[in-house]
Amino acid sequence: MQVPTPSLSVPFKRAVLAAVIATIGCGAWAAEDGASPYYIGASQAVIHDSNVYRVPDAQRIPDYYSSTGVLAGLDQMISRQRVYASANVNYNKFHNEDALDNTSYALKAGWDWATIEKLSGTFSGTANRSLASRDGNANIPVSKRNIANTDQLAASIRWGGEGLLTLEGNYGHSRVRYSAPEYITEKSSGDTASAGIFYRLGPTVRLGLAGRFTHTEAPYAIPTVAAPTGPDDYQAEKSNGRNVDLTVDWRYSTQTNVNGRLSWTRQTFSGVQERNFSGLTGAVYANYAPTGKLTFNASFVRDAGINPTFFNVVGTPSTAPNIGLSENSEVVNTTGIGVRYAATAKITANAKYQYRHAKVVNTVGVAGATTTSEETDNLRIASLGVTYDISRAWQLSCDVAHEKRDISGASGFTFSANMAGCAVQFVYR
Repeated sequence: MQVPTPSLSVPFKRAVLAAVIATIGCGAWAAEDGASPYYIGASQAVIHDSNVYRVPDAQRIPDYYSSTGVLAGLDQMISRQRVYASANVNYNKFHNEDALDNTSYALKAGWDWATIEKLSGTFSGTANRSLASRDGNANIPVSKRNIANTDQLAASIRWGGEGLLTLEGNYGHSRVRYSAPEYITEKSSGDTASAGIFYRLGPTVRLGLAGRFTHTEAPYAIPTVAAPTGPDDYQAEKSNGRNVDLTVDWRYSTQTNVNGRLSWTRQTFSGVQERNFSGLTGAVYANYAPTGKLTFNASFVRDAGINPTFFNVVGTPSTAPNIGLSENSEVVNTTGIGVRYAATAKITANAKYQYRHAKVVNTVGVAGATTTSEETDNLRIASLGVTYDISRAWQLSCDVAHEKRDISGASGFTFSANMAGCAVQFVYR
């Protein structure tokens, strides 16, 4: 139904497909080890989904679909510089619900630069298109085709090299758009900027203190009439976040490390004051490899605002939970755990569990005014998969997943979905 996407630029739409072909985007090899920096390939997946529209269980519609994809990329060192790019395009064909047929893509490009002195930085951009999964707010999804486009541009600069003291700045611009008119309220864009100072305690520990500012705009966030029919029936809402971040980064090895952030956050909204938030937020990402074959990872993220895990952070670690946008949320808590076991040199098994708890404030237009209601939105996803590396170029993988979502409040409902699929990919390097 959709292709795997880079870590921060796109929401979790269907757990199984992302798990089935998640390794596609990792095919670029740098030329330093003698391998080609370029790759090109193709993939074919077949997936069954018991609830393709993510609607309440009594209305569920099952279907299966195929996803045929092409991919290409490069990862090249040029002196002190590194350039990389990847493209991943899939045509997704449904057996019965052919209205959902779509072409999805995930594009990424970047440049890591460094000077002879102690100055370095990055530029990157991502563009993603796929069927939207309506697991992001407390509105019952509609049974129709809805395409989500999520894009991001990011830049960072760092002074200090590998010395004891470094200064860093980051900036990112992101946007989210939907094709279905029913989701006009969730169109939004945002900017994130931060500046901080970091001190290295030793070879494995680095501490940081930074100020971070976020600004998001949703041009059609609040309906002004009971039954809006067009853009003129909505008003905009802006949100500003101010954060003081304390960070710690402990890296015992590539496989065993912990990255943490504790923040004091003040989030304010121009329209719906009930969404305002003041308090502690933060994140923890941890990886642990007790043996060469076994790897564990865990993460916890608490954040506030519109689509907080998308707009508020630039360069989220790859271990971060990635289970969807959370529109109109006052605060969102997301956690994930996973384990990966290399049974043999060619066979790898993995298991994941992810949970998101969001406090959501919804607005309804009534006679020129708006009323608000609060709900809690709980999403749980569990998946299990096996990958077989047939050869250097060929890979086969199969996955199963279960998804369950519970909404409380006036618009409360529950849905669940079971997914299973297999994929084969070929990558030429």
